[in-house]
Amino acid sequence: MQKTLLIKLSIIAGLCVLFAIGLNMIGSVIYERQSYSESVIREIAQQHVNPQEVITPFIAIPTTVTPECEIKGSEATSNCAASYSKIETVFANQTQATQDLEVNTDTYKRGVYHATSYNGALKSDQNYTFDSTLISLNEPNNTNNQASDSVDTATNPFINKIKPEKTIIHWNKAKLIIPVSDLRGVATLPTVTIDNKSIQATYPQTPMLKELTYVEVAIPQDVLNRPAKPVASPQDNETLSGTGLTNQPSDTESTQAISIIVDLPLAGISNLNTVPTGQNFSLTMRSNWHAPNFIGKALPNAKKFTTKGFEANWQNQYLTVTNNQYLSHCIGSANNECAVTSQASLDTSSQSISRDDLIAVEGGTMPDSMRLSSFGVSFAEPNDVYLQTQRTMKYALLLILVSFGTFFLFEVIKSSRIHPIQYLLVGCALFVFYVLLLPLAEQIVFWKAYAIAASACVGLIGWYTYYVFGGVKRAAIFTVTLAGLYASFFGILTTEDMNLLLGAVFCFVLLACVMVMTRKIDWYKVA
Repeated sequence: MQKTLLIKLSIIAGLCVLFAIGLNMIGSVIYERQSYSESVIREIAQQHVNPQEVITPFIAIPTTVTPECEIKGSEATSNCAASYSKIETVFANQTQATQDLEVNTDTYKRGVYHATSYNGALKSDQNYTFDSTLISLNEPNNTNNQASDSVDTATNPFINKIKPEKTIIHWNKAKLIIPVSDLRGVATLPTVTIDNKSIQATYPQTPMLKELTYVEVAIPQDVLNRPAKPVASPQDNETLSGTGLTNQPSDTESTQAISIIVDLPLAGISNLNTVPTGQNFSLTMRSNWHAPNFIGKALPNAKKFTTKGFEANWQNQYLTVTNNQYLSHCIGSANNECAVTSQASLDTSSQSISRDDLIAVEGGTMPDSMRLSSFGVSFAEPNDVYLQTQRTMKYALLLILVSFGTFFLFEVIKSSRIHPIQYLLVGCALFVFYVLLLPLAEQIVFWKAYAIAASACVGLIGWYTYYVFGGVKRAAIFTVTLAGLYASFFGILTTEDMNLLLGAVFCFVLLACVMVMTRKIDWYKVA
């Protein structure tokens, strides 16, 4: 008698192992379909538009620097270093950025696969002043050396003299730089308003910044003239010669800030990153997407979710100041030796300034390229069909065990005789549920696919168990139990934050029910 029980349990265990192997094969199919979906999204990104990374606009001013040189004898025989070009950056004193985005999943499709895209407007309201830039560029260089050299040279023309460093600021080439990682997402060139004057941005004819994609706006000369404050230096006339910059006669005159408003239309897929620059930066993002994934080096300071979507606000002074320092160091390198790279990817892991870059800059050397710290939002679907199907698969073996266990209890308690082939057929019906679920979920909403696949399998098994048990009552009990299992598993899947806890409680309750039902069975007498 005990030998018969042992053989039956061994057959049930063997069937469970067999179905576990089959479930593993279905898992590989899910992974394959998921990989193919990701490859389709990458193809869409290559052919249409990538995820976007936007650097806060800043002003770039080309300069030409002639290094300090020691003249031996005469200038004709001296061996002085050649002049080199560099770019001075002017960051906004205050930036209020706003991003209004419409997100949908219908724009880019390939069969049953699609990419989550966004389309909207980015607005930056900025204020600039040039005082600190003028003071740093116009500081007197080696004035005392010049005076002594002129005396010494007058008495002895063969004594070496020092030719001070000379900086020429090309104000007529000052540009407002608006970096966007993929300009294919900018359908129309943005409109920039500088002190209530609208100017259309253009693509750079000769890019000042290598490896950085951007559009630019030439700063009007009258705007540059107005905020200039005089700097008491004998080199002012030389440094500012030919620039068109007019010094005001009074030191007491206050500097008026330049107001620059940038309206940038932008489209992209999957995620949007923002690189903050300036002194006081704040960002507000509004979107109709209900399940954002905040990514990057900073989370929002405040966020609000409504029936229409979400609104989030960022303000991180540390990241902003750090970006200012390393952006100005990199762009201001001699002859543009360092390049700022800006490129978002489908991978939502944050990319930022590397430790090697920080050590190089702090040590006085300049890396070939540098990435800045950013933050933003990923619009990828939080529970796509493949993730939900994989989570459903985790309860598959438990579902089969419970079904086989129910069959076995009917054999023990109700003295029903069930052949191993009947166990196999019921297990196959349970197995087919997962075969149906994935292709249905790729076509329709997941909960509908789950309901259709579960109803089909429960109905088939309920009809079959009517003949196995030889009665309506027992078949109805088994069918209701099976339907309850499917409903319970779906309820656990939909509670993302508590699914592990609910799953553990469910297993405990299930075990308790089995122990209560079998508490009076004498297993030594079971045939």
